[in-house]
Amino acid sequence: MAKRVRKTYKQRQRELETPEVVEETLWSLSDWMEANWKPLVMGLGALTLLWGGIGLFQMFSQSSERSKAETTAAVFTAAGRPVYVKPADLDGEDPNKPLGPSFASEAARADAVIAAAGAAGDDHTALVGVVTGAAKGTKGDIAGQLAAIDAALKDAGDSALAVPLNEQKASALTELGKTAEAAGAWQKVAAGASTVFGKAHALIRIGDLYNANTGATKADPAKAKASYGKALAALKVNKKAPEKGPLAFLHAEAESKLKSL
Repeated sequence: MAKRVRKTYKQRQRELETPEVVEETLWSLSDWMEANWKPLVMGLGALTLLWGGIGLFQMFSQSSERSKAETTAAVFTAAGRPVYVKPADLDGEDPNKPLGPSFASEAARADAVIAAAGAAGDDHTALVGVVTGAAKGTKGDIAGQLAAIDAALKDAGDSALAVPLNEQKASALTELGKTAEAAGAWQKVAAGASTVFGKAHALIRIGDLYNANTGATKADPAKAKASYGKALAALKVNKKAPEKGPLAFLHAEAESKLKSL
């Protein structure tokens, strides 16, 4: 029987520093992000609207840019770390406290994401641009958010990442009251969407931009009706409205908003 060789602590540490082990560790992080994107987004609170649920799924499941993970892993580590604030009326240990490190606020997490992206220098990917842009949006830096998005869009090209980036851009432009530009960004989302749900969702958001009932500052009933109508047409299968599931929910939303105009 072969004699088992015990390795020293330093030997084990040197092994952990080899490129193969680093690569394996970083890929594990990427796999975790793919498996846990929804809890991550829910935890990011205000970022959910800015990132767009459908776009995030496409972003994490279809991205082919993980080859630069070594320099950008810290960005996703910070984004994936939960925010925890102990309830003021709680005595003793909180059983709901997340395991491991956490941030004391959404702003603190956003700061950590932005700092990590800055430390990575110019070796960014479009995926990092999505995360960093959303973090800047949380801090109220809409101009910085848009700059990060535009830079990421150049890297993304025609890849699937362009969809969530344009979703985020549309939301940021809406915050600035730039209705026409926001509608243009949503049009790109609708054109690039890989699912009926994604396309209809974008068309409904365009309708909302011109619907006074949804708080539109530049109401245009004709444009709102046209966009809601396109969403309803996109959702129909064999000229029939969907009867259940997410598509039925979207159909009911578009139909209700159209009838209110």
